Amino acid sequence: MADLALIAASDDLLDGFDLDFLDTDLLLDPSLRTAVIVSLFSDRENDDAGSADRRGWWGDALSTVAGDRIGSTLWQLQREKQTDDVLIKAQLAAERALAWLVDDGVARSVKATATFPQRGRLDLAIEIVRPTGLELIRFSDIWAASLRPYERVSPFTQLAELQRLAARYAYLYQTMDPMVTL
Repeated sequence: MADLALIAASDDLLDGFDLDFLDTDLLLDPSLRTAVIVSLFSDRENDDAGSADRRGWWGDALSTVAGDRIGSTLWQLQREKQTDDVLIKAQLAAERALAWLVDDGVARSVKATATFPQRGRLDLAIEIVRPTGLELIRFSDIWAASLRPYERVSPFTQLAELQRLAARYAYLYQTMDPMVTL
């Protein structure tokens, strides 16, 4: 089964990911890349109930399976130094975020490898053993992508973003069928 394909919005992972299109068609990706991106780069709720920064995804409250949560805790490593302990924490956080692949029978095993290829940079390699074979997904400089400080967005900014998305949807809808008027 394929997921919608995601691509990096730019060379800088700070810009996030976006849906991939070919002309006006959404592209599908038969790999697990989209699932891995969502699992690693969504902020999982902080287990420390006393913390002021809980983050997390609101949809977790609707889960019918106890303890089933989306995302990773990689964001908690934001202020850590480059040590072997941080590499272990990053690997464990990634493997925990991707454990659902094994639990749901999508993969036989998942292994994360974290490295510091240069000062101030954390890379992750994800090795997934599927029934159909091995899949390797690499992310460079994840600290830039997933560990940036949380920024509150004003309601006006959210409204402007919703208006932009609505205009984009209307354009795409009309492009697919020029006879439709909105």
